[in-house]
Amino acid sequence: MDGADPSSPRQPDRAGSERDRPQVISGHAKRVAALLAAVAAVSLLHVLTSPRHVLLHALYEYLYYAPIVAAAYWYGASGGLLTALAASLAYIPHIRTAWADNEAYTASQYAQVVAFHLLGGLVGLLMTSQKRLTARYRDAATTSDARHRDLQESQEHLRRAERLSALGEIAAGLAHELRNPLAGVRGALDIVTSRLQPATPEAEFARVATTELERLGRLLEEFLAYARPRPPRLQASALQPVVDRVTALLATEAERRHVQLVVDGSAPAVSLEIDTEQITQVVFNVVLNAIQASPDGGRVLIRHFAAGPFVVLSVDDEGCGIPVEHVSRIFEPFFTSKHRGTGLGLAVSQRIVGAHGGTIQVEPRVPTGTSIRVHLPLGTLHAESSYGPASAAHA
Repeated sequence: MDGADPSSPRQPDRAGSERDRPQVISGHAKRVAALLAAVAAVSLLHVLTSPRHVLLHALYEYLYYAPIVAAAYWYGASGGLLTALAASLAYIPHIRTAWADNEAYTASQYAQVVAFHLLGGLVGLLMTSQKRLTARYRDAATTSDARHRDLQESQEHLRRAERLSALGEIAAGLAHELRNPLAGVRGALDIVTSRLQPATPEAEFARVATTELERLGRLLEEFLAYARPRPPRLQASALQPVVDRVTALLATEAERRHVQLVVDGSAPAVSLEIDTEQITQVVFNVVLNAIQASPDGGRVLIRHFAAGPFVVLSVDDEGCGIPVEHVSRIFEPFFTSKHRGTGLGLAVSQRIVGAHGGTIQVEPRVPTGTSIRVHLPLGTLHAESSYGPASAAHA
């Protein structure tokens, strides 16, 4: 701020921002390169596929939506429109050369080009509005005095709840727009695949398209699970069966990565009021993250124990740890350091644990590694109030 005291403690944060600027620029460059590569890949599919395969070309048109929506999410309306323009410039020459003698089909393809720009602009405007709302609340929080730290933390939780609400509205809109086209594309792809000969370029293209559609479907489901969580269905259950089930599910993944899963089953059996399906999802996300963070030959220790009014589930890995600058963002939606991660696993887990009246924390281990601790209350929690204001402080 212009009138800030040079000795203010905010100055180191500003210096830190200057140091982080090259990393931010590098991140933007990678994103732009990924978007352009996606557009080029879809365009290449059009060029390599014969115009006789109309269904495949119809599928490829919908694949353009992925980089357009991603650009709109990252960079707002301008990013969505620019990516839509890039897709149009790459696609229109193909329209004019491949289907010049079919005016009706050509007109439908130009309508698809218009749809590219409409989707990029609308999604970008929604995301810009949401980011402005987030920035407004963040700026308001930074003005709080350090002497009112408790109040500042409450405002942070309230701001996050508002941000999640806005994210839920966007998720609903995106789901409405993307679910039906994805289902249509998948149906068309299944028909096309059934008619293709194995070990042909067309069959390989169809396989790639199927893989990407499945990935988009998983991302959409995680998005909806985060934006529209259901209240927990509480029932008396012990935590150990949940841990045993998750370790059985992830045993193959741990073996593939040469990571040893160690379960400390010495804790006394304590009955909790939990939704076993949701807590299984939490434990699965946390243990999977630990496995993926562990080095070859590493070990993941899973244990739980009583601590006052809580039962604590602790998952410790021997990875390289979490950078200090990432710790405060680890539960933010879409924040991830993984190459193919969605950034929703821990965000969903935190929301589920908060709905149970508990908390989830990330702690560094010495000398290396990370410990994630899930605190679940021993007392009975009523499901009808689990998403009310009382649980917002844990979200």
